[in-house]
Amino acid sequence: MTHFPQVEALSTPRLLLRRWRPEDEAAIAEMNRDPQVARYLNRPVDPATVEAFLGRMVQHWQEHGYGPWILESHEPDHAGEVLGFAGLAHVPPFLAAAGSRPELGWRLCRAAWGRGLATEAARAARDDAFERLGLPDLISVIHPENARSQRVAGKLGLRPTRRIHNPLLDREVDVWTQSATDLRA
Repeated sequence: MTHFPQVEALSTPRLLLRRWRPEDEAAIAEMNRDPQVARYLNRPVDPATVEAFLGRMVQHWQEHGYGPWILESHEPDHAGEVLGFAGLAHVPPFLAAAGSRPELGWRLCRAAWGRGLATEAARAARDDAFERLGLPDLISVIHPENARSQRVAGKLGLRPTRRIHNPLLDREVDVWTQSATDLRA
């Protein structure tokens, strides 16, 4: 494991981005079972995948010193609610053609859509990746029909750079890229 300066949480005006806890499992499983949420994921979400998800996220943090953050609402009407997650993860082996850079991703429950929370969370996670972790660049792998995620990526300054074949979906998906120097320019 690479050692990075540790931080337990990040905060934005409306969100707490924090490490995963066992009590997050039910909310995340419910979100992952939602067919609208799972519609454009880069892999199928079957019951076994949903059940193992929390363990994989915790393990990612343990192995790499970073990972996706749980998103907990600071908004008065939703304070304390788990809304989803955003942050970095290593690209799975079936998407090796995307490259070895960490992937910036986000996933929110439907109730949190349309309020700019994905952009707010992903921006905080991206900035942490470039500043605290010192990563030179990031990618996001986005289904070409996922207009919502494309808008988030565009607002963050990521740009589509190429397409790769996703063997689990048997289709091409887009690889969006951003470097730390893009933010300084």
